[in-house]
Amino acid sequence: MAHAGDMAAFYDAWVGREEEIVSDLTGALGARRRDALAPLVDAAMDHVAAYYERKASLADRDVVAALDQRWLNPLERTFLWAWGWRPALVFRFVDGSGAVGPRQRRELEDLRAATAAAEKEVDREVAAMQESLAGPRVLEALRQRRQHPRNGVQADEAVAAVGRSLRVLLAAGDALRERTVRGVVGVLAPDAEQAGAFVAAMLRFHLGVHRAGRAWSSSGHGGGRRGL
Repeated sequence: MAHAGDMAAFYDAWVGREEEIVSDLTGALGARRRDALAPLVDAAMDHVAAYYERKASLADRDVVAALDQRWLNPLERTFLWAWGWRPALVFRFVDGSGAVGPRQRRELEDLRAATAAAEKEVDREVAAMQESLAGPRVLEALRQRRQHPRNGVQADEAVAAVGRSLRVLLAAGDALRERTVRGVVGVLAPDAEQAGAFVAAMLRFHLGVHRAGRAWSSSGHGGGRRGL
């Protein structure tokens, strides 16, 4: 799977860049360099967007590879929800970003509620897709292909339709993930230190899981790739 291999190489470099961003954020936060924090937060958001853009490009070429996500290690895959991290997870990193005012807290609660509702909608769509995979149209098309392998047009069309639906669901999940992160940053942005602390905590968590999963895999327990 050449496409998956390309994604794995991209991911290794992407994690390396993430380590640099976290190091820069940590230094700027420690020195209270407010002038440096806003550009670093922007760089972190561009970094997150680059991952989803690359994953979307892979899905356009090979949706199965994009869903399988072999570039992640087994530990990181335990966090997957709709083929990515659960969006609501990012709210756990707000508490460590400093005290927020009443207005910010209301905005964050509104965003949390909207995110929860969107997650439920994605859950419903994923469940509907799973049911459709065992639906009569797909099963009949596959049965016809087994009986008449030279005339597999119906089966091919059914499989293609499933692939298109999965591509839409993958895009919806990733869009919600990115939208939620950007939403939190937008609420915290008036205070550069709060936004920087939030982003640093979020990326540190990801790197921590990545490193732990890589160590676990290299010890012989993971049985999978060395990266998240």
